[in-house]
Amino acid sequence: MERSRPVGVCALCLKTAELCDSHLVPKSLYRVARAADRRAHPDPVLMTSTVRRQTSFQATQYLLCAECEKRFDQNGEDWVMRHCYRGRDRFRLRELLQRATPIHADEENTIFNAASVAGMEIEKVVYFCVSVFWRAAVRTWESSGQRYAGIRLGPKYQEEIRAYLLGDAGLPENAAVMFIVSALPRPHLSFNFPDTIRIDASHAHTLHIPGLTFQLGLGGQPSAGARESCILRSEFHPIFVCQDGDERVQRQVLRMMGKKAPAWATYPLVNGVV
Repeated sequence: MERSRPVGVCALCLKTAELCDSHLVPKSLYRVARAADRRAHPDPVLMTSTVRRQTSFQATQYLLCAECEKRFDQNGEDWVMRHCYRGRDRFRLRELLQRATPIHADEENTIFNAASVAGMEIEKVVYFCVSVFWRAAVRTWESSGQRYAGIRLGPKYQEEIRAYLLGDAGLPENAAVMFIVSALPRPHLSFNFPDTIRIDASHAHTLHIPGLTFQLGLGGQPSAGARESCILRSEFHPIFVCQDGDERVQRQVLRMMGKKAPAWATYPLVNGVV
């Protein structure tokens, strides 16, 4: 029998209603990350600087009402999760890009104009990205007994993003979303909770899911480079196909394992196995 839901204030619409047991990242990500070839122990591996173990625990809490949960699903999550890498060479977004013509290509990057890619949903990519970062900032979360510190958007931008997610306003003027698709033949079936990194003289929030990396720059006056890299605001609506997102995640994992590449070398980027 389904548990009764508590009544409280929905963090998004601010209405009093029954609250759903909301996920920090999509529930379907945990299913994707389950090791398909390890049936006896299929749970994904949780890795932090102090913990490394398999667990079925998912980061949830009573956060949103049913209407706002549905809003998140329909406005971005369903589309992104259908098009990310799903394992066993299933990667719908890559299939869309293979049928399109890039606007730039060199040894490191291939760039597509998202507006010219048939089947591409720019607004849903942006909405999904921003919705996860907002969830990571609006509450403190736990995963398998480990506290997740979250990210900080600041009160002003947190409220502006809430209005955007609710449909009452556009994306904040000083926000820029960069979207990276993995160039690996078989991306890793891994994901991370939102993190904040330093890029040159500014900070950006990042999220990686299988095959896709999202980066949100927020605050101050966006540089010309940040605006040109934004899938929504740039006139080129760029989708970057490269290994930058995969390399960043691998470095993060190596740091958690207490490893670091020597100054004279780098670790080879390893493909996924499923």
